Order: sequence, then structure tokens, then C-alpha cells
Amino acid sequence: MRPKTVGAAWENGIRGTPWRGPLRELGLAVLVLAVLTACGIRPTDPIPGLEAPTGPVENTSPSLYWVSAGGGVVPVGRTEGSLSGFDVVALLAQGPTNAEQSRGLFTEVPLDAAPATVDRVANGLDVNLSSDVSQLSASAVQQIVCTLLAVQPVGTVNLRGGGHSLEFQKCA
Repeated sequence: MRPKTVGAAWENGIRGTPWRGPLRELGLAVLVLAVLTACGIRPTDPIPGLEAPTGPVENTSPSLYWVSAGGGVVPVGRTEGSLSGFDVVALLAQGPTNAEQSRGLFTEVPLDAAPATVDRVANGLDVNLSSDVSQLSASAVQQIVCTLLAVQPVGTVNLRGGGHSLEFQKCA
């Protein structure tokens, strides 16, 4: 019997198997290069767009809060859709519809409270009224606060106007 001879492939580390040694690395490199160049998508510069929205989502069909004959504030849905973009304080100051009035609902938000501006802040909303907030009734404050938090449920409402402020108001 003759002893087995080890060939050059054994000495070079290939050892007769095509998936071992230097051929393996070369094959993987060619495969990766082929996959990357064959996709057909060419690189482009970033496409500019608008900033992504942040914060809580606005309620698209919120309610306006009116004062009931019993003295509390009650939510009433409006069928015309979103209150987003409207001066909610102005809507409250105008008062309820005839149908809502016939149900015994009314407003305590004075006409001179509008126009108002609403800004988002870290803890909720800052609302600047056109009238003195120290002259608002407790029901008027609740009407404004509850309606705004129904539109944007963000925490608390800070009411400002006439050199006074009512901080960290919540819907009760």
C-alpha cells in the first residue's frame, strides 16, 4: 500500500473544498458586490419635506361646553366637524345654538373675551383672552378650559388677560 500524498491544495489551506479558504472570501465579496450593484436604485440627495407633527393629536370632533340650568358645565357635540383652527373662546362667547338654548344651556363666557390666542407650552396650553380673566365666573373658566382640553388633551390650561392669570386649570 502506498502512503497518501498531500497535494498543493492541502498546503495552501484550500483542502479540496471550494467553500473554505481564500476562494470563500473571494466568492462572498463577489456575491455582496453583485447584490449591491444590481438593485438599480441610484443614490439621491435627501428630499425636503415638512416637519413631522409632534405632541398629542387633536380631537377631530370635540364638544363645546355649555353651562346647564343646574349650574355645571356639560359637553355638547357639534355636527359641523372639527373645532381645530377656530377661535373656541369666540364660539363660547357667541353662545349656544337655539336648539341648545331650548335644552336650558347658556354661556357665561363674555363677548369681550374674544379674540383669544392659544399656544402650546410644556405643561399644556397658554390662552390669552381679550378681557380680564379675574372677572370670569367659575363656570366661564370651566367652559373655556374643558372645551380647549377636549380639542387638545395636553394637561392644563393657563388663562391670561387684563394683567391677571389663572394658572394650571383643569377640567373638573
